[in-house]
Amino acid sequence: MSVSDLLSVTAELDAPRIFERSIKLSDGHLAEDRGLVSMDKRALYPGPRNTLIEVCAALGCPDSSALHPHLKQASAVHFGADGDIGKCYLEFPPDAAPMPHLVFLAIKWRGDDVRLNHYTGIAHKPHSDKKALVDSLIPDGPVQTTTHACLSLARDGDPDNEAVVLHVTEAGSARASIDISVADAQRSISDAATLLNPLFDAFGLDGKAFFKTSGAARFGHIAAGSDRKGAPFATLYYGAKEL
Repeated sequence: MSVSDLLSVTAELDAPRIFERSIKLSDGHLAEDRGLVSMDKRALYPGPRNTLIEVCAALGCPDSSALHPHLKQASAVHFGADGDIGKCYLEFPPDAAPMPHLVFLAIKWRGDDVRLNHYTGIAHKPHSDKKALVDSLIPDGPVQTTTHACLSLARDGDPDNEAVVLHVTEAGSARASIDISVADAQRSISDAATLLNPLFDAFGLDGKAFFKTSGAARFGHIAAGSDRKGAPFATLYYGAKEL
């Protein structure tokens, strides 16, 4: 499913939306046809469950039922495209999360294979615990170094001096990563180029075209860890804007 498909399908929901692009770096491969559309759950009214089923189906999801029991508790919904992978996330306010500190519950599908992902917030934990999570998920090297630097950037840019961090896991696979919001640091991709360039080198990629075309966009967050096959990756999210 392409980003253009994602935008076309979600445009049928007559509601304010936010769109954010991302690129995923893995060994010798740069995935650029990626995006996320976010909206208040009220965009699914008057029948939120049926609308969720219909939108997920239009995006190629064969079964969204893992999310249905938790839809009432959600405050926002997000739909994503990543090549042949589609995504749907429910976002929960702290006082209504179905599990302690759960921020997002997501399904991700490729064909008939649907996986459940948990995004657990650890913003409340000491910074030392966040650094330890980076070390546990990412081997020594440039990717770990860059992720630590982004963690410091997130902490220093946050009004409460508290980095907003998620620990991401997938049921039944090796998928595990850390997601760090750097939005409050108010840096553009170009501002962060020196910080991010080592990521491209680590994965054997050339980032010149990306920095040229997307340099003015706001750097939103970074994710890094291992995919469901255990292979390392890093993802950069940027350019969030209202549609």
